[in-house]
Amino acid sequence: MKKILLPVVALMAFGASAQTHFTEDFNAAGAALTGWTATDVDGDGQNWYGEDFSGYFPELEAGTAISRSWTGQTGALSPNNFLTSGAIDLTSASGTNLFLQFSAGTIEGAPYHAEEYNVYLTTSLDPATIASATAVFNEILPSDGMFSHSVDVSAFAGQTVYLTFRHFNTFDMNTLLIDNISIKNLQDDDAAVAGVSLARYAAVSTNNTLSVEVKNVGGNDITSLEINWNDGTDHIQTINQTITPGSTVSVDHPDAVSAAVAEEKNITVTISQVNGNADADPSNNDGAAKFNTVSSILQKNVVIEEGTGTWCGWCPRGAVAMDYMVATYPTQFIGVAVHNGDPMTVTEYDNGADISGFPGANVDRAILGASVSQAAFETFYNDRKDLVVPAGIDATTSVSGNDVTIDVAATFVTPFAAADYRLAVVMVEDHVTGTTSGYNQANYYAGNGSGAMGGYESLPDPVPAADMVYDHVGRALLGGYDGQAGSVPAVITDGAVANYTFNYTVPATSTFYNMHAVALLIDQSNGEIVNAAQVALSQAGIAEGNSIELNVYPNPATDNLTVAFEAQNDDYTVSITDLSGRVVSTNTYANLSGAQSINVAVDGLNTGNYMLSVSTANASFNKMVSIK
Repeated sequence: MKKILLPVVALMAFGASAQTHFTEDFNAAGAALTGWTATDVDGDGQNWYGEDFSGYFPELEAGTAISRSWTGQTGALSPNNFLTSGAIDLTSASGTNLFLQFSAGTIEGAPYHAEEYNVYLTTSLDPATIASATAVFNEILPSDGMFSHSVDVSAFAGQTVYLTFRHFNTFDMNTLLIDNISIKNLQDDDAAVAGVSLARYAAVSTNNTLSVEVKNVGGNDITSLEINWNDGTDHIQTINQTITPGSTVSVDHPDAVSAAVAEEKNITVTISQVNGNADADPSNNDGAAKFNTVSSILQKNVVIEEGTGTWCGWCPRGAVAMDYMVATYPTQFIGVAVHNGDPMTVTEYDNGADISGFPGANVDRAILGASVSQAAFETFYNDRKDLVVPAGIDATTSVSGNDVTIDVAATFVTPFAAADYRLAVVMVEDHVTGTTSGYNQANYYAGNGSGAMGGYESLPDPVPAADMVYDHVGRALLGGYDGQAGSVPAVITDGAVANYTFNYTVPATSTFYNMHAVALLIDQSNGEIVNAAQVALSQAGIAEGNSIELNVYPNPATDNLTVAFEAQNDDYTVSITDLSGRVVSTNTYANLSGAQSINVAVDGLNTGNYMLSVSTANASFNKMVSIK
């Protein structure tokens, strides 16, 4: 399951000049949906209820009405659930431009999004009478996400009615959400700025499109808009665009936004006219955006924090996806496993990440509660790896015993008059094992009933702790989840460097050489990770002459692998581990020195990805390999 966020835009409150006859946002209704009558007509014991779904959709706030066609406890359902309001007095409503507006949607993606529902306005509370009435609206949800609807109900002006949402004609999907309901007489020509979208950072002398999310909150179709964006200079254009009542459309302004040097712009956006007339309610016509041009294009590293737990039977999917990304994109991908409800949990990290559906993921903390799979992670990575960033991140480490010092530097390539950034470090450990039952990994892929999953389909449910090795484990937050206050100054010039030193003591329960530090630059205005870097503690704890660069070929391999490296007068173990952590091949070579070329037979291994390790008593050097 996943959370969908609004785009990174400046959201503006809508005005309230229309005559409103009824509203419901369910924030005060609670789980029992106080003020509404919920009827389980099909008698399966599953009915409408209220829950906070703002983690998935922030615009839903504290309460949402929910009906299910599947639950983890019951499995598939065929709902016939009615949710009916109390009496709604429309006796004073005008018969012109009277609209029912609401949001409906689901958290679940394809193919489990197709929830069907009807909406009724009736003078009866009886479910049978309601079902026989003509619905004012019907929908089968076309995808996941939330959708806003505006239905002309002018024919009901002058009556006292009941509003009903009926979830029915659906089998084995997941969740229907209803929220933000109103019945109101709308103004004729009324547009609202629902958001402004503009690249946050861009190269100098490039044209960038400013888009305005325009919602028609009036009763007439919008056919033209006069929109101005201002950065000290007006850019006024009349734009022909059709927007039906209740709909929101992204409108591109014809004038591009650019700057010839690295600078910061605060841009205001205003709708001044609708259909050639003054907007009926100017209080909702403004938006804003921040825009910075950069003097240099820097590498953007993508951070995926994957929510997982040993209790979670689908979470092996996340482990397989993370290993694939690390092996395939070692330069710009950084992965951290944020554990929940198991012995590897860091409570502060788990609470900060706030992932409610497992497995789930936060991508740069810009996409929250995202879906988890190899394909999804690759898509997120490709969508974000080329984003323009305002700073590069460097991290170096030094050690004294188990005490580690991490020096983090952010070098900025654009100015800020009032920046709000912080530096932080996440300590991450690979090859984590345990002996207690809490390290057993639940595995719903056992028996291959759910298809191949990196070897987990051949393992039992649960996988015993003795057979599990956990990688990418988030072990500690330095500076807190949001970052260290005061680590980045507010006033920043192009070329300025912000430095902060973090300290960490590797606990006796962790292995020094399996740990690395992930340095983050976090934008406090939205909580997003702007850029990141990682450094292995082994780079500080091993003399330069003792580090190993592995050359493994052919990769992918069919029959044999050749492992080439420069040995340093030591005993070496060459092992191959599958993605569940099971060692499938291991050989030890005593007192190696100089150039080595070791042949490893792999013809007996199943097709898939494996971790090849060359290790000494003090360090381990790894490389992902593929067997075909």
